[in-house]
Amino acid sequence: KKVQMAISYFVTYPLLVVFFGMFVFFVYNIIMAGRGSVKIDPTDAGQAQGEIVNIRSSSGENSAFINVAIQVRFITADHKIVNTEGKVVIDAVKVTEYQKGTKVPLTYSKKEPKKIKINIPSHWINNSL
Repeated sequence: KKVQMAISYFVTYPLLVVFFGMFVFFVYNIIMAGRGSVKIDPTDAGQAQGEIVNIRSSSGENSAFINVAIQVRFITADHKIVNTEGKVVIDAVKVTEYQKGTKVPLTYSKKEPKKIKINIPSHWINNSL
């Protein structure tokens, strides 16, 4: 009996660690997928306030965080009006804060103004990872 008990610990704990690791990996990837993999060179970056023209969910309606595509309109530093779209993850509780007409801070590429990163903080990600 002692040998079987020792074997069960050697099987159980590694399996728990593996499953926990997989869970963390998937949650991290789901959240990061919506954070926008857009890379903008800091020397090329411009800051603006974009007005939400449209917002639609792309996945994750049943979780605490929702991947959304936000269509925005903003004016660049050289006074060009740009209509484009950015993807971001938002807290499901705060969805009502991001409706048509709402202003959101964004970073855009001066060379390619349609390339944007919407700067919506995700408190869960910032506090836990």
